[in-house]
Amino acid sequence: MKKIIYSFALLLGTVFTLTTLISIAFAAESKVRVSASGIKFSTGGIGEDEVDAMHRIAKQFSLNLVFSAGAGSAATNVNAVIFNETGDAVFRIKGANPLLYVDLPAGKYRILANYHGLKQGYTVDISSEKNKQLILNWPDEVEEDTKELEIK
Repeated sequence: MKKIIYSFALLLGTVFTLTTLISIAFAAESKVRVSASGIKFSTGGIGEDEVDAMHRIAKQFSLNLVFSAGAGSAATNVNAVIFNETGDAVFRIKGANPLLYVDLPAGKYRILANYHGLKQGYTVDISSEKNKQLILNWPDEVEEDTKELEIK
């Protein structure tokens, strides 16, 4: 009897684990979208499970952007525009999460990202052989020193 209960518990544990893994993988896959200009992308990275799910699909995209603030905190609600070599906007997103994966054709691109009014721009070369990772970090706001200096 104990052996049957143990086998049943082991089976239930296995089913639960598989169901969890499948749902995490499906959650990441279901976030893969196509922009109005036909570019495949995914954004996420809030919470450990979502970060893991995004990492599993990273290789499906030619560009992996990571948005952070300060000493590595996740930056959310980032607006970004990607321009091709001729200056045409080929991809734009408002309110991206800390991980933004974009599948661009090989070529040279300019990325402009805005986080709380602070802008950053980068030029990247996208290869058809491997994906490119770029980390955009916005420093913490520096508090203005209001202490007056004595002049002697």
